[in-house]
Amino acid sequence: MIVRDIKFKDLDAVYNLLNQLKFVFTHQVDKRKAWDEFNGEGLVVEHQDKIIGFGSLVVENKLRGYKSGQLEDIVIHQDWRGKGVGELLVKKLTERADELGCYRVSLFCREELIPFYNKNGFDVNNVVMKRFKK
Repeated sequence: MIVRDIKFKDLDAVYNLLNQLKFVFTHQVDKRKAWDEFNGEGLVVEHQDKIIGFGSLVVENKLRGYKSGQLEDIVIHQDWRGKGVGELLVKKLTERADELGCYRVSLFCREELIPFYNKNGFDVNNVVMKRFKK
């Protein structure tokens, strides 16, 4: 099992994984545009030439000179959940955040995933509020 940077050729496999989180008609997505405009550090987990995990780190440069990292779209193929793949991916993403000088790393998750992220060094902090485009 290896963790590596995402490549353009990985998009279909990653889209299939992301559809396990929330289904999106990805055949309508302009892949080249999405790739060119992606502003994160994407990592995939690969096992025997099959992508079984994906996650990204978005780095925000703060006005006072700090960098903050946000983990996004962490997904492990359903057949590989509970086998340490998620822990490996989160570890690699947080190491990347450290390499990029982030003073903190945060993420949003469903309530049932809190124990997983607690086990991986994250604590519940604050309340998240969202406003979605109508």
